[in-house]
This record gives sequence, structure tokens and C-alpha cells, in this order.
Amino acid sequence: MLFKGIAASHGIAIGPAFLLKVEELRHARRTLIDSSESEEEILRFRDAIISVKHDLENIADSMGDVVEGRQILEFLLLLLQDPTIKKEVENKIRCDKVNAEYAVSSTLLDVMDKFNIMKDPYIRERVADVKDVGRRIIEKLTGTEKDALNNLKQPVVLVARDLDPSETAGLKPGQVLAFVTDMGGKTSHTTILARALGIPAVVGLQKITVEIHPQDLIIVDGIHGCVIVNPTEKELSYYAEIREQFQEAESLLQQANPGPALTEDGVRYELAANIELPHEVEMVKSLAADGIGLFRTEFLRLIQEKGENEEDHFDIYNKMALDMLPKPVIIRTYDMGGDKFRTGLNSAREANPFLGYRAVRIGLDRPEEFSIQLRAILRASIHGNIKLMFPMVTHVEQLRSLLDLIKLVKNDLRVKAIPFDENMQVGIMVETPATVIALDLMLPYVDFVSIGTNDLTQYTLAVDRGNPKVAYLYDSFHPAVLRQIDTVVRLCHAQQKWVGVCGSMAANPLAVPLLIGFGVDELSVAPSLIPDVKKMIAVVTTHAAREMAEKSLSIETGLRVRALVHSYVIGKYPEILLDENDWKTGG
Repeated sequence: MLFKGIAASHGIAIGPAFLLKVEELRHARRTLIDSSESEEEILRFRDAIISVKHDLENIADSMGDVVEGRQILEFLLLLLQDPTIKKEVENKIRCDKVNAEYAVSSTLLDVMDKFNIMKDPYIRERVADVKDVGRRIIEKLTGTEKDALNNLKQPVVLVARDLDPSETAGLKPGQVLAFVTDMGGKTSHTTILARALGIPAVVGLQKITVEIHPQDLIIVDGIHGCVIVNPTEKELSYYAEIREQFQEAESLLQQANPGPALTEDGVRYELAANIELPHEVEMVKSLAADGIGLFRTEFLRLIQEKGENEEDHFDIYNKMALDMLPKPVIIRTYDMGGDKFRTGLNSAREANPFLGYRAVRIGLDRPEEFSIQLRAILRASIHGNIKLMFPMVTHVEQLRSLLDLIKLVKNDLRVKAIPFDENMQVGIMVETPATVIALDLMLPYVDFVSIGTNDLTQYTLAVDRGNPKVAYLYDSFHPAVLRQIDTVVRLCHAQQKWVGVCGSMAANPLAVPLLIGFGVDELSVAPSLIPDVKKMIAVVTTHAAREMAEKSLSIETGLRVRALVHSYVIGKYPEILLDENDWKTGG
């Protein structure tokens, strides 16, 4: 039986299935008798947190030199000790007179609901981290900790509805050959860890746990997102050969030059990193990236006790800028919905949040709150090469209002004799057709532009990429998308403005030659993808890239564009293993 999912961590694995059943983060409510019982429950809760903290620290220590693993465990520890969450749980126990298990589950389910409706898929997938921490606390409270993963008798393919990040961090590559899950996406901490540990993974399989039985023989194709249950001898032979090819390709990448990204004809190219948390800076530096092309600030806002705490923001931005000196750090202001902009503020649910009250629309509506983030960024700018970027700007008058707000913040800092970089660059994201069409009117007001290809594709094609019924129509190689990218680059360069790409297209092996050919100045990708993109850049000549980019503008379909680039890529980089869905289908 063949199942198709999301290729989350590349690689091929063959082995017997091991089904792991992880309970949902829910627990029955029990009403307490009096305040003394409430205090006992609070003590149980605090003891559980201490015990979970100890467990997570032990797992982090066991990660050895897997930097990403230790960093993600450190984030889980921060989440575990978040003062807002702890206060909310204890208030529920005292005020509602409920047991600790129920208070933990109801509080964290509320947090998960908030994350689930976020626009950014990275933030939505942090739900798994919240669930991970909650599950561990409840298991401590109920005494039902799972130890199945510690008692494996043979190497297995792990099959689960979902897999928590801390569980993944504890996996031993020699024992767990691969894992497959019903849920999950490419940017979850679980899949990031899988890539760091070198464990192949396919996620988002929806109902794979229903179809597989313990000890079924499974092939996991983490390159193409396929899972084959009880394969034939022919399939086993074929995938054994593919596995060998993949291991050879990975070995070559590990030997890659840690220097700058250069095209085959020696042209220096900017390759930066997209990050969400400051601890990722160490990984960015180790990979010799040219800077941080996108620092998403929404996630920090969600886990802070008070979004209004300017010093918290300043400390984060300042340390990151100092760590990256002299390389640039592009900080994007909040890009999230109104109901998450400030703790305790409830906005009406929107029928279509993608077209609603979000990002700079909220900032301009609440300038006092928004100014706190702007002040922190400006204060940090004096200590590093910081650039500020606004998301979802669709009107020139919006942009002028944003710049007026920056002027007010600067004037306030001058009056208080607080230093900042007077020449800090300000840019905008290009994420909608409206911004592309009006870009020539906006460029005189900005220093640079970054193209967010994920949203640009979604808004151009009117396709919700999270909706499985229309996801096949989501295609960044669609002529309308490619022509807009070409237009943006031409407009920017005509006015001597720098333009980068920070969407997932920047890491697609078939898109890299096109983006180079269009003339973008920088690609910014997830840190873990930098070696692959650097290798892709190294086999491209600028002349061939320009030719392909020009040809792509007159091709009718995204499928044919991918076929054009595919023939070039395979000829120049034969050992690369591409996702067939990227060049044999329309999506």
C-alpha cells in the first residue's frame, strides 16, 4: 500500500513498524472541596514542573553536538517555565477550585487554540511544543509516564498520530530508522529535530495510524513524501538503491566549503537565514550565512509575559545584533492577527483572517503599543547592523503613516538622549499583488524590499495553501507569480533598491536558478537548508540562470517551467534528489 504525505526530513528507511499511542492533552475535571486542597494541587503542579524540567535538561544534555536539538529543548524549558502560563494554571486551581491536571489541560488548550489560528505556519506548528510540555506535566501529575521509546528491542519505523518534540529529541538514530505521523508539517520542531538527527520522516499522512499494524514492513521515502506498507521485492530493491544514492549525496554535502555562496562562474551571492528565536543565531553563524534575512518577532510576542515590556524586546534584539556583527539582521515587525496583539484583548472572530485585521493594520490602529516594539528595535540598532521591515503593506498612505510613527519614536528617543542609528534602513515585504502593482509608488519611501513568495503565491492565486481541497492549485511557478517577481526586481533595481526573497521558494532547488536569473540580491532560507541552497547556487552560471528566467516568463504553465529548470539542474547536479511532485505535477 502506498501513502502520500509531506516529506519532512529527507532520507530512505526500511524497517518494521512500531506504533506509539500518545494520549490527547485533555483531562477530566474534579472539583476541590476547600482552599487547603487547592494549595495542595498547586504544590503538586509546581513539583511536576520541577520534575519535567529535570527530564528535559537530561534530554538536552544527551543531545551531544546536535545544536538544533539542544536549542529546541531550551525553548521547551522556557515554555515550561513561562510565568504567564504558570500564573493562569494556579489561578484556575484557586479560583475555579479544580484539580491540577484539568487546570493544565484547559490552560494549554487555550494557548494551542491561539497558535492554531495564526497566519504563519511556523507559529501554528508550535502547537506541538505546547502539547509536548502539557503532556509531560500531566503524566507527572497522574503517574502515567510513557517509556515505550526507551525499551525498543530492535531498530524500528515509528508510527504515531503525532510526535512531541521532546520525544523526538530522545530518539536514537540507530534504534529509530524513521518516523511517520498523521499530523505535522515541514516547519514543526519535531521535523526540524528529525532533520538535525538525520532521521527520515514523512508527516501529514492523515490516517496512517489506522492503516498500519505492529511489525508491518515499511519503506519511508522522506525525499518524495511516500510511505509503502508491506512492499514487494521489486520495491525493496529499488529503494535500497535510492537509499545508497541519497547517502552518497549527503556525504558530498557534508564536505561542502563553509565559505560564501558563489555561482559556478564565481559571482558572489548573498545567502541569509530566516529565524524565529534568538538562540538560532549560533547555528546561523556556524553555517557562515551572510546575515539574518528575516527575524520573525511574532513567536517572541506570544511567549512573553507582557508584550508591552520594552526591555525584553530590546535585550533580544540587542544581543542578536551584537552576535551577528558586522552582518545584517532584518527584523520584521509583528505579523499576526488582532486577537494576539496584546494579552487580554479579545477581538471578534473573523470569517477570513488572511484578509482581515492583522500586521501593520493593527500597529497603525494601536500606535502606542506598536511604538514599544519600534523603540526597542531603534535602541538596539546603535549596537549592530539592524534593518527594520514592515509586513503586509498594501497602501502608500499606510507606508507614510508607518514612517511618520518611526519619526515620532525617533524624536522621543532624541529628547531622552537615548542613542540609535539615525540611518537605520527601513524596508517592506512584498506579499500581495497590490504591493507589486503599486511598488513604484512605494519605493521612494523605503531602502529595501523582501519578497514573501508564500503569501504572494497565496494571494495571487486565491488559494489557501492549508486547504487540502485547493492546495494542488498553489504553485509558486505559476506565470502570474514569476512575472510579479520579475517586475519587483526590475522596479527595485531601476531605483537602486536592494531586493531579497525570504519565502520557501528561496530554498527550492528548481527555483534557485530562476531567482538568480531574475536578479534578486539575496536568498534567505531556514538555517538547516543553507548547505543545500549553497550547493545549488554553486552549480548555476549567471548566464544560464538569466536565460532560464527569461524563457520562464513566456511559458504557459508552472509544470513546464519546472520541467525547463529540471533538465538544467539534473545536468549540472546529477546527484541531487528532487521531490518528483515539484516537477511532474502542477503543484
